[in-house]
Amino acid sequence: MALTNTTSAAGGLGRTIGDAVIAFNHVNVMYPLVTVQQAARGSNHVNFSDWTKLTSGNVTAATQATTTTAVAITTLARTATISEHVIASTVSDLVLMGSGDDVEGQAGPALGNAVAAKLDDDLVELGKTFSQTEAAAGTALALSHIFGSMRQLRAAGAPMPYNLVLSPKQVWGAKGIISLLHDDAVTGSNAKPMSMMGNKGEEAFQVGFVGSIAGFNVYWSDQIDEDVGSGGDAAGFAFSKGGVGLGVGAEGLFRIAAERDEMLRATNYVATGFWGEVEIKDAYGVYILTDVS
Repeated sequence: MALTNTTSAAGGLGRTIGDAVIAFNHVNVMYPLVTVQQAARGSNHVNFSDWTKLTSGNVTAATQATTTTAVAITTLARTATISEHVIASTVSDLVLMGSGDDVEGQAGPALGNAVAAKLDDDLVELGKTFSQTEAAAGTALALSHIFGSMRQLRAAGAPMPYNLVLSPKQVWGAKGIISLLHDDAVTGSNAKPMSMMGNKGEEAFQVGFVGSIAGFNVYWSDQIDEDVGSGGDAAGFAFSKGGVGLGVGAEGLFRIAAERDEMLRATNYVATGFWGEVEIKDAYGVYILTDVS
């Protein structure tokens, strides 16, 4: 058992201290972007239907009063199995009594944030499973890869809006999207005035981010792997909402509870997430693996 005692919680013990500084993850990126369904009570599985696309080739010319050949409508079940995702911490009474920090009030948010980060982590990992791809290992991100992703999603008939989810280095790194929108190269000994790609270049330069580009809403997650296969490549992706499904537990997505342990003279804080994730429609996503080294 990992016990939070007077050694590990020393920062706030026996001192007059300022506000506690807690390191939180950037979370809740993916939940609003995916298809979410809560499990019914008594069930720990959620099924999502993947309908096979009907095309113009399924439509035939017919003459009046003739029988038309029926076309089968095919659906596949994509199943998300609900499981537990848990983080717990045991805090001794001596820490609670001697700490200037509000340990009881801050333990829950700190643990809950970690569970929320795990939810994002599980969902962004599905980005690697899309069989459609743009760029490749060792290849720097280019605007052509973003437009190529748009082409593939439109060809699949994926419904909008379209989301582009990138790693921090794929956004702000030397080979990231921001660098594609401005040019401050130096020629010889004379500095070249910075040139920017229109309004998007101005937006990137002023606020440090672009909320949309090439028809995509842009998001970033620090849970995206930036060293895939130890090759210095980041696993970004583009997708439509129907590409990924999230099954939520019958009693909700998160639960945070406190439990007394009198034998140990301590309090157990437990944060639990209840979910399962699944790729619903492979053609509604594009894996964008790019070099960020």
